[in-house]
Amino acid sequence: MNRWGRLLLWAGAMIVVGLLPLIVAWGQLPDPVATHWGFGGEPNGSMPLALTPLLQIGIVAIGLLTTSLFRVEGEPTAEAFAMVGLMGGLGFVLNISLVQLNWGAETWTDAGGFTMWHLAAVLVGAFLGGVAGYVLGRRWYPVKETAGVAGPIVDVADGERVAWVGRTAVRWPVFLLGGAAVIFVLIPGWGRWLALLFVLLTILFLQVEANVNNDGVRIRLSGIPVKKYPLADIGSARAIDLEPAAWGGWGWRASPNGWAIVLRRGDALELTLSNGRLFAVTVDDAATGAALVNGLVARHVRDN
Repeated sequence: MNRWGRLLLWAGAMIVVGLLPLIVAWGQLPDPVATHWGFGGEPNGSMPLALTPLLQIGIVAIGLLTTSLFRVEGEPTAEAFAMVGLMGGLGFVLNISLVQLNWGAETWTDAGGFTMWHLAAVLVGAFLGGVAGYVLGRRWYPVKETAGVAGPIVDVADGERVAWVGRTAVRWPVFLLGGAAVIFVLIPGWGRWLALLFVLLTILFLQVEANVNNDGVRIRLSGIPVKKYPLADIGSARAIDLEPAAWGGWGWRASPNGWAIVLRRGDALELTLSNGRLFAVTVDDAATGAALVNGLVARHVRDN
């Protein structure tokens, strides 16, 4: 079975697992069943019970559609499996919540209230599904061996310790605070948590930093470590003139090119990983960082 076949098999498994709560509780649910809740947590929408399986199928199908972004040489990567798993896990916990809130209700209007605990459970389910998909997908992650370091290089002597830091600071995330204020005012209850999320995202994306040293490349957002690439996982590096549209926009992006942290257009450090994927980050003086990465990778290859 090829990798796309395995991905479809994984999607099918996510559909079956997601439908299990409905199958177990089918006789205990009203028809129609509550499927939507308002800002205050009260049920305000329903659908025929017979159509509820379509929700899980649709959620997993959305995950499958996004996998076109995660491929190398036409084959799905671990991120593709992770995306299907994420959507499948999300749907699974949504169905558990639907069953728990509708269980034993005479009509859908008698269903229980949707709370922050339900929302937290849905997020945890999506995360665990994504992790499971990534672990499974690693078995079929297409690997492309690199022939050697290409591009500018700084010679690094045996035993020499070196370091370089490139940074970019921007102000556009501050505009997210406006959205946070609107949500805080207009949406009571759980809207405050969403507003807090906007505030945290604002703080997170004010600055990005790439640190190159003898251990590899570390990426930090506003001082918080978010990504690490050991030298063994890097094939080569180069400086590029990054256009956000080519990588899917601003922020932490996934595109056919690979992953990127984009806070502005222009100078960026691009890593070609040993598995063929790319990672780019917009930092100043990227040419120096790329040359040092190439030097460290060359020494690592020479020593091993």
